[in-house]
Amino acid sequence: MITFLVLAAMVWSKELGLIKELTPHEAYIYAMAIDSTGRLYTSSCDGTIKCLTNPVSSDECKELLKCNDEIECLFVDRKDNLYSGDDKGIITMWIDQRIKYKFNVVEQVRSMAIQNNIIYSIRDNDLTVTEIIEGSASGRFMTKASIPGRYPVKLCGSFTEDGEYSNVAILTRDGLGITMIKNSRKDQYPVMWTKEHAHNMIINAMSSSGEYLYTAGYGGVLKQWSSIDAEQPSLTGEIVVTPEAVCINSVAVGAEKTIVYVGGSDGNLQLVKFA
Repeated sequence: MITFLVLAAMVWSKELGLIKELTPHEAYIYAMAIDSTGRLYTSSCDGTIKCLTNPVSSDECKELLKCNDEIECLFVDRKDNLYSGDDKGIITMWIDQRIKYKFNVVEQVRSMAIQNNIIYSIRDNDLTVTEIIEGSASGRFMTKASIPGRYPVKLCGSFTEDGEYSNVAILTRDGLGITMIKNSRKDQYPVMWTKEHAHNMIINAMSSSGEYLYTAGYGGVLKQWSSIDAEQPSLTGEIVVTPEAVCINSVAVGAEKTIVYVGGSDGNLQLVKFA
């Protein structure tokens, strides 16, 4: 388990024993992503992206990019390709730690998810679904859909026959509800359901595993939802993790889909187990 606290990246065991602390940046860390080999990518408001090749056993750190923009979002796909999104609306695709393509989605990229040649990107208003044109040497792309909502965006639900996630989750524009979208180019990405007022206060984080979706945010409440492939979700668990004054900023599912790690605005990391 790896978390970040302002300038440092913290490496933890599954039982939340602190293994080590890393400082890849001299400014605030905005985002982190890890690939299947254990390489950790970090981005910062200093305009850099860095790669720690083995954060558990080594301090080796490689700078991939230095620019004047703020890299607010990172994502690693199933092929271990890295994507970065900045405050100017530029999404960069990396292959073997080299820039392959750049896509201008116009709006600031606060959160994104990628599956095959489809990019889901979002900030405070709408989710943009962008298709990378396969076989294009110049990185041509087309906007396929725009859906009202706000960040974050999360791939979730069951797997299709092609090994793809069946759904995509975002928040409603007021930040209190959840919108579930069918991950289907053929059906033009329809909204499956919307759960208004899923929380009493603004949702700040989402994570998923299997049939479960987890949501949390202001007010310190973590909720577990199931039946997310159905017409409406079921609330199957609700735990007050932090005091109401503490905001939950990050949620990650552990090796077991009912174990969740929660990071709060007070700097604490907690392990939560659902029945």
